[in-house]
Amino acid sequence: MEFSKEKIKTQDGSFTFKIDDLKETYHSKSGAITESNFVYIEAGLNYWFKQYPKSPCHVLELGYGTGLMSYLSFLESEKKKLNVDYVSLEAYPLTEEQLKSLGYTSFFKDISPKINFDTFSCLKWGTPQKLSQHFSFIKHKIHFEDFEANTFFDLIYYDAFGSHAQPELWEPQWMKKCFKLLNPGGIWVSYCAKGSVRRGLEEAGFQVSRLPGPPGKREMLRAVKP
Repeated sequence: MEFSKEKIKTQDGSFTFKIDDLKETYHSKSGAITESNFVYIEAGLNYWFKQYPKSPCHVLELGYGTGLMSYLSFLESEKKKLNVDYVSLEAYPLTEEQLKSLGYTSFFKDISPKINFDTFSCLKWGTPQKLSQHFSFIKHKIHFEDFEANTFFDLIYYDAFGSHAQPELWEPQWMKKCFKLLNPGGIWVSYCAKGSVRRGLEEAGFQVSRLPGPPGKREMLRAVKP
């Protein structure tokens, strides 16, 4: 999937990439960092820890993309001393040069993280990393369809491109795979709010909620495995 990518500025001042051939962007034009925090950190990671404040959280991310959600999860883990074991999947990684061009390191400079975004982006693929006392991380170059896990997860960030660009990843069979990958009580969260996806999640066995969406989007979905 070697498509031309154009760097664009989103409404919160952070940058993302646009792929004209797919009519798709890596993040919302209404705010790359705003959307990622709203959907995945607040409605995902922090929501899970409110339910299980004493337990570590095993996270699976479908779509490493720019690495923004992985990095925000690391920052949140450090800030609140949350124990997170994080696995990220990406079939078509961006280059280190492309990631550096987004300027996320300067965007987060005021919080003085132990590891800046550029260093985080250079972590080796397929190699487990213990980034802090609280955060373990590994990223894999692999299609979600081919991914096999030897453990279960507590939280899935489902951040594939939209169904117009990657329709195959929104089919009911992959919602069923997500269900199987989660522990009981586990959470699936996504920016997506399509009715067909909601029905696929319900068919898989999830209890699904439609939530208010991030800026620029009316709704999003969060699903829980009973």
